[in-house]
Amino acid sequence: MNLDEFFRASGTLNPKLTLLISEGQHFLPINQLLIDKNSLLLGKSSPSHGGFATITLDQFMTRTKQLALKTDLRTSNDHQLIFGFRIVNKSIVFY
Repeated sequence: MNLDEFFRASGTLNPKLTLLISEGQHFLPINQLLIDKNSLLLGKSSPSHGGFATITLDQFMTRTKQLALKTDLRTSNDHQLIFGFRIVNKSIVFY
């Protein structure tokens, strides 16, 4: 999935939805966005003093609006291409 596909698919969703990534049988908060060539890597950093600060859809849109629409979305741990997402309990879960 690239940014253009994600923007079109999520354009009507609640901007306050949090972003999670599926890892095994768990959902982990996305709180780190890194650019690597033509890819945007979605990941998690170590917890802060207040716990994990999860990025919302609105924050994601603001932070990525300057990137090329053809930018691929990938996981940061293994650079696997993200194929889609689903809505689970007020969150967007990438898989």
